[in-house]
Amino acid sequence: MRAQEKNIKGFNILELLVVIVIISVVSAAAYPNFSSWRKERELRGAAEEIKNLFSNISSQVQRGLYAFVQVDVKEDAIDKTLTITSKGMRMDTLMATARETTSWTTDMDIRCNPTQTWDDEGGPDNRKLEVAELIYDNVAINFSGSTLRGTVCFSKDGTYYSAAGELETDPFFYICRRSSTNTRCDVSDTGVPDEELDNVFAINWSRFGNITLEKWSKTKEDWVLQ
Repeated sequence: MRAQEKNIKGFNILELLVVIVIISVVSAAAYPNFSSWRKERELRGAAEEIKNLFSNISSQVQRGLYAFVQVDVKEDAIDKTLTITSKGMRMDTLMATARETTSWTTDMDIRCNPTQTWDDEGGPDNRKLEVAELIYDNVAINFSGSTLRGTVCFSKDGTYYSAAGELETDPFFYICRRSSTNTRCDVSDTGVPDEELDNVFAINWSRFGNITLEKWSKTKEDWVLQ
């Protein structure tokens, strides 16, 4: 038994170095793919959170909890932080606001103003599940105006559907990953993202609150419903 024990050998230094080199080469080859996958998953998670925020506040107005709701999309001009907030207005507040505010029922800019009176508004001090606030420092959008802010508002039957700011003309906006070299989602007027953008999502909605999430497919050269 002792003779057999003496014949047992472990790895020598050269063999260990060879194993370390092999592991390093394999890891270096796999890291770019893993890093790309991780970034795509992080961006997809943010896009799904934003879509769910839209869907949730839209469902609250359909249920009758609120008579009028808003999603406020705002990008900080300095630190580029993206903040998306949902807000709700109950029927008595809506009626009072419509009586007191000139052109509230006819002017979308006035009706969808983010600073008017809201009964509930997402934020760190509001624990109600009906409204929410999302903050991202690594997500870029396609806003390019001077205000970097847009709002969209829904009512139960679509009567008071409104949009203002960056969202006034288009019922959608784009989402991509923010980096030191990319601070904006560059998408053409025909809906084709810049070739340098690896992953781009689009949040879409109708006046009746139908919310969808799409992703640009480079292979299909088209938007694919998620």
